[in-house]
Formats: sequence, structure tokens, C-alpha cells
Amino acid sequence: MTSVYDTIVLKNLKLGLLISFQIPSIISHIFIIYHLIFNRNLRRALHNHVILILLIINFLFITTDLSITFHFLRFGFIEKNQRNLCLAWNFLDLFLSNLSTFLMMWASIERNILVFYDRQLLNTKYKRFFFHYLPLIILIIYTFIFYIIVIFFNSSCSNIEYFIYDELFCGKPCYVHKDIILSSIDYLFHKICSSILIFLFSFILLLRFLWGKRQRNQIIRWRHHRKITIQFISISILYFIGTLPVAISELLHIWKNLKNNIKESEIQEEFFLYFFYFISLILPFVCLLNLPEIYSKIPLFIYFKRQLNIRSMKRRNQIAIMTTTIPR
Repeated sequence: MTSVYDTIVLKNLKLGLLISFQIPSIISHIFIIYHLIFNRNLRRALHNHVILILLIINFLFITTDLSITFHFLRFGFIEKNQRNLCLAWNFLDLFLSNLSTFLMMWASIERNILVFYDRQLLNTKYKRFFFHYLPLIILIIYTFIFYIIVIFFNSSCSNIEYFIYDELFCGKPCYVHKDIILSSIDYLFHKICSSILIFLFSFILLLRFLWGKRQRNQIIRWRHHRKITIQFISISILYFIGTLPVAISELLHIWKNLKNNIKESEIQEEFFLYFFYFISLILPFVCLLNLPEIYSKIPLFIYFKRQLNIRSMKRRNQIAIMTTTIPR
């Protein structure tokens, strides 16, 4: 068991780390979102649409949900008279984090469509709506309605009765404790199955990408799709690592807790529950590394690129002078 002093030190350490990542992450989010919206070529590219929505959701997550977490880490509790804040905190965390995972799950499926079946499934406006826009709309509406109902309009239990004000998120929502069907759907299907599908379709995309490079008649086509493939695989690895271990540990704890009132382990309570925050804070940097159309506009990048060009020109000039002065 950790002492009170160790708990305070851990909370201050997490608070400092999260704040240090949040500020540059917010700047990166705004920078990328701005260019994805106002750059016509980037905006019209279908493979950027889900990334844009994912970044907007992620931006809301690290500015709203994470801000409440900062308040909790600073004071160590949420005031008992702020029950509505606990409800909002539960909703924001579950809705935004799970919607991000759903979007990544669909993106992993859609990347395979964009790379392999775009000429068959995305060649008309009707097909683009059905196979590209409609799934995004359905996922957003479904996630919003599901968590609105289980958090605010759950007739089987009251969240306020189960709030623990000195725990992250004021503890888990009451359906996690009282409704095994809802909690299993949430963790097993929403989190674990989504993470497995992200890995599965990303693995299929990678295998087909490597196989396609070996086919001589597909070299030009694969050069065109290489960027979006590398971009997506790097993001999907980030999500897979950040969601699956946490979801499995949480689901096992819920099932064990049916018979015995077992408290979460210190690893879950002190580390796993914060893991998705760090994934969300890192996300824009991973996206930026795979968007040369955007990072090439960063002033610091332009400066270093100019310096590298100047150095390379000097080296070429020196080599040219040496070759002309060497006697034959």
C-alpha cells in the first residue's frame, strides 16, 4: 500500500507531466485542424476526413475532460456539492474516449477500402455517402445516445449514490457496478473488440501493402498510397497499445467484483486510468509527422530546412572547387 505522501507525490508528478504535454498538444491540434479545414487539397482528400474528426474529438477531450482531471489531481477530490460536475466528467470521458476508439476502428476498415476498393466503392456520390460519410454519422450518434442514456437517464440505478469523490472520475458510473450486461457491452464490445479490430485491419493493410510493393504493375499505385498507409498504421499502433490493456484489466476487475467487493489494484488506479490521456496528448504529433503538407509550414522546420540547403550547397561548391583544382 502506498502512503499518503507517496500518493501526493504521484498526483503532483502526473499533474506536472500532463500539463507539460497539454500545452504543446493543444497548439499542435489547432495547427493541424486549421490546415485540414482551410487547405482545399487536404480538405477534399477522403483519407483526411476521419483524421480531422478524430483530432477535433481529441481536442475536446484534452481541453474539457483533462481540465477536470487537473482539478482532481490538484486538490485530491471533487467537492460533494458538485455532483453535476461528476456526471459531466463521467459523460465526457466515456463519450469522447470511446468515440475516438470507434473512429479509429472505422478508419482501420476504411483505409482498406481507400487503398484496395476505392474504384469500386467510392466512385460515385451515393457510394461515397454510404461507405464514407454515413458510418461516421452513425458512430457519433450511437456513442452520444448510448452514454447519455447510461449516465443521465439510467432507470436501474443512480450514479450519485455510487460517486466516490476522492477517486478519478468520482468512481465508475453505476451501470458498471449494477448492470453486468451494459458493463460487458461497454468494455467487451466498445473497447476490447474495437481495439482488436483496429489491430486486425491494420495488420491486413500492412501485409497487403508489403505484398503490393512486390508487384511490378502496382509500383505507382503503392507510391500514391504509401503515405496514408504509414500514417494510419502509426496512429493505430498508438491506439491499440493505449486501449486494449486498460480495457482488459477493467473488464476483469468488473467480473471479479460481481462476487467480491474488490478494489482496483494500484497499477490500475495510479497508471492505467491515466494512460489514455497520454495517448491523446501524443496523437497530434504522430499525425503531424505523417503530414508533410502541414509540418513543412512550421517556421522552425522552414528555418532548419533552409540551413540544410545552404550547407548542402556549400559542400557541393567545395567539392566542385576541389575537383577543378586537382591536377590531372
